[in-house]
Amino acid sequence: MAKITKSVLAPALALFVSGLAVDARADGFDTPAAGVAQMGRGGAWVARADDPLAAFFNPAAMVRNPNGVHVGSHLMVRRQCFERLGADGQPLSPGGGLNAPTDPVCAEIAPFPNPQLGATFRIGRRFAVGLAVVGPHKTGKAAWPDVVSYANKFGIVAPHPAATRYLMLEDDATLAYPTLSAAFAVTSKLSIGAGFVWGIANFGFSNMAPAVSSPSDDFSTDIKAKLSGFDGFVPGVVLSALFSPSKRIDIAGTFRYSDAIRSSIDLYAQSNYYTQGRVNEDAIRDPANITDVKNAGTFKLQIPMEARLGFRYHKPRYETPSAGQRWLAKHQGAARDAMSEDLFDLEADLTYSQNSAVQSIQVRMNEATRINGTPGYVPANADVPRRWRDIIGMRVGGEFVLIPDLIALRAGGFFESKGVDDAYVSLDFQQAMKFGVSAGATVRIAMLDVSAGYSHTFFAAQDNHGKGAVHGLAGDATANFRTPQVINGGRQTGDLDEVALGVTAHF
Repeated sequence: MAKITKSVLAPALALFVSGLAVDARADGFDTPAAGVAQMGRGGAWVARADDPLAAFFNPAAMVRNPNGVHVGSHLMVRRQCFERLGADGQPLSPGGGLNAPTDPVCAEIAPFPNPQLGATFRIGRRFAVGLAVVGPHKTGKAAWPDVVSYANKFGIVAPHPAATRYLMLEDDATLAYPTLSAAFAVTSKLSIGAGFVWGIANFGFSNMAPAVSSPSDDFSTDIKAKLSGFDGFVPGVVLSALFSPSKRIDIAGTFRYSDAIRSSIDLYAQSNYYTQGRVNEDAIRDPANITDVKNAGTFKLQIPMEARLGFRYHKPRYETPSAGQRWLAKHQGAARDAMSEDLFDLEADLTYSQNSAVQSIQVRMNEATRINGTPGYVPANADVPRRWRDIIGMRVGGEFVLIPDLIALRAGGFFESKGVDDAYVSLDFQQAMKFGVSAGATVRIAMLDVSAGYSHTFFAAQDNHGKGAVHGLAGDATANFRTPQVINGGRQTGDLDEVALGVTAHF
């Protein structure tokens, strides 16, 4: 392949494949907990775990809870912007003598509904089973512009290739984690649980890639490429235990492991994408500039292991539970119900995610993949460095029962450490240090608990002052198929708002 002088860099899309690792865990993109009640407590819920989503988060708790079905959803509104800078700390020209951009580039992210489903059933006093379907706690599709408008050197506002085009244009992935769990009460104070997770991933990611390894950006050789794939079986397991040394204290621990995501990938590329900084619609419709290859390569992404340890204090109300709670009478007192039995509770959870397992994303393309419109081929080895590091976090939250069997109020907050050095910042999801605040409430109507919540997440800015460490892929073998310039130098900012609504039926 040393004779190759030009090549589309479709494998650079592996920069975004890591978004598939996102789920409702400590290594997640956004807030650290899916579920309406969980979110309202700042994610401090592993020891409480009193709705059917326990089948996913803490299976051991299912044997302490009444039968139930839960349906809920978050409406997530995320903002994310990136200002690309050179090593001198100044914005970069897209090439062709065009001015450098004047403002950061921001993603177009529509409000995204993120649903959760769960059901748990007791089998006598000591056994329980449950099924939950929880997706990644992520805002679905994110689109970054291929052109942005700002003043050219003549002072006229005109379109220019976006500075973020080599990092991301589109991130569109669907990932679900159906989980089948079982629990067993060893004693009245100790229960254990386990769940089998069947992950399903469908994804598509696109970005620009230069066809030539130039010393600086040159939009004239840019090619738009998209990778897509499907993994119908990503096996995993969740193990947990719940111990109550006294009537006021609960201690819970969970461990979650998942196999890597593996898939063949399809390639779709469009050559000669820009003309004078504008999208060249005629060129990208020309079949001579289209490369469409099925099973063009493979990728593998390890999903980090995650563990939690939760401590909960709850103050009993010392009143007889309401006679209207037929589900408690049905389970002969073996089930718990905080809205009737407790005055308040407080919980603190410690979280750990072994993100250091992701040092790179393995992307291997077939050597024979020829890119139309260029004389080159896709590099065979397109592994992308990530250099993630382990994440630790703290979640604190609680609930106050304002009116027994009727109204409960909750609030909480969380903190998570930075998951990557700023030199490896990327746009697929923000591994910045993050913290958040939240609040929520539940109203009980007969056998239904109707819950609502709100959360705001703050992402600390990630700023490497233009001294990034990720180089784009290039078709020049003498340059080891990499661009001389880095493509991720700059500053990233963002935040997230969420509102959530859910209903849990007890029986």
